[in-house]
Amino acid sequence: MPTCKNCVTQWTWKESIKASWKFSGSMRCPHCGSNQYATPKSRKRMTLINWLVLLPLPFTAIYNVPLVYSISLILVLFAVGLSLIPKMMELSNEQKPLW
Repeated sequence: MPTCKNCVTQWTWKESIKASWKFSGSMRCPHCGSNQYATPKSRKRMTLINWLVLLPLPFTAIYNVPLVYSISLILVLFAVGLSLIPKMMELSNEQKPLW
């Protein structure tokens, strides 16, 4: 779980998910109110998880997998990805470029 670099408190799963859905780069710490930013390494990992959710789509088209199975697999991968995102998120006090 991510830990605030300012007040050194660990965020809960719910707080982490809520903060990860923000489109702005900063996430506000629910305990001390300071701005926190995801590190480039954790942003790359979270992007990889998001792309893994779409992995069944090409196999559906290539191997004629029924759409029901494909949608079920996508939903399962989405749930797995949603549970992994808070564990892979690392925070920093300053925003760093991705590359």
